[in-house]
Amino acid sequence: MMQDLVTEKWEDFLKRYYWDEIIEVSNSYPERRSLFVGFSDMDIYDPTIADMLLEDPDVTIEAATRALREMDIPTGVTLDEANLRIIKLPRRVKIRDIRSNDIGKLVGIEGLVTKATEVRPRIVEAVFECPFCHHIFSIAQSGRQFKEPVECEQESGGCGRKARQFNLSVEKSKFANAQKIRLQESPEELRGGELPQAIDVNLEDDISGEVSPGGRVIVTGILRSYQRTTQFGKTPFFDIYLDGNSLELKEEEFGEIEITEADEREIMELKKQPDVYEKLIRSIAPSIYGYEEIKEAMILQLFAGVPKELPDETRVRGDIHVLLVGDPGVAKSQLLTYLVKLAPRGLYTGGKSSTAAGLTAAAVRDEFGEGRWTLEAGALVLADKGIAAVDEIDKMKKEDVHEIVS
Repeated sequence: MMQDLVTEKWEDFLKRYYWDEIIEVSNSYPERRSLFVGFSDMDIYDPTIADMLLEDPDVTIEAATRALREMDIPTGVTLDEANLRIIKLPRRVKIRDIRSNDIGKLVGIEGLVTKATEVRPRIVEAVFECPFCHHIFSIAQSGRQFKEPVECEQESGGCGRKARQFNLSVEKSKFANAQKIRLQESPEELRGGELPQAIDVNLEDDISGEVSPGGRVIVTGILRSYQRTTQFGKTPFFDIYLDGNSLELKEEEFGEIEITEADEREIMELKKQPDVYEKLIRSIAPSIYGYEEIKEAMILQLFAGVPKELPDETRVRGDIHVLLVGDPGVAKSQLLTYLVKLAPRGLYTGGKSSTAAGLTAAAVRDEFGEGRWTLEAGALVLADKGIAAVDEIDKMKKEDVHEIVS
């Protein structure tokens, strides 16, 4: 009864707030089959349903999806496989702040994609055939484990007999595109000495394949858990993952750094001082004496140049590469480390064990992809639009160096 009431509420809400968008989806269906709903709109319409969406998303999103799919649309299209996706939650949870009481709740997480599997079909409704009476019935598939029947389904006209194995009809089963990504905390959000934490995210249907390693995204989804196992059996500890409901691509620039009015006044005052360049140079790694020209080059690299497009359409990049050359023990690595900490987005890596593929992106097979090929972002991708400091670059192969700086 409660489920029917929630469905009716969603139907009324969608007609009032998203009717034009629904018509647009129906005109492009099935190529476009997702309706994106802003959380704040539902919060204005009915705060109780909005709270249910956060606290009991499985039931609430199921009711919303049913309302969308059963809606009578004048275009004559039935949106029987459409998805309702929630965006712009009022609060985003940091990966390191996720706790046990968040499990089963709808959360928004922002981060950097470091790994992504290939897009592959996942069975969402498995159709089985009874080996005795040949009755056909289906079982909805969700979660991480494949669900198989133990007896023929009597409710739909089967014989009810138990069998060790039922025949899976792949041709009659329903599949959806699926992809798994790993979301990691952005480097600029970390305080000194903190290591980035990560969470795995499952994406399905039309939002799978929309993002590559190195992309910055906001994922809204339901937080779930599964029990850890070892060779000795099950453990009392659980791992968490996110069932993604929506995906928003985020273009993050240095311009997003918040500058207060007090900061702006201080910058303008500093600008008027005749020794502003000397002050900036002295502020770079003050514990390391000298190297004024090197420190000035590092400052220029932080500010960068301006990209230009010439009349013949040749593009001149504004990024500046800096090469530090010197004897061992003269603080080259310390200068790089300081520069990475100073930059709003920075990443430090060693060249001794790095290849061009490892610094840009690499295709690997590991446990994350469950035996499938996985694209993993390297240091240069993770530090895009920031500073990537590669120490001991002389230990790399000449062709690898050429590839990463070109």
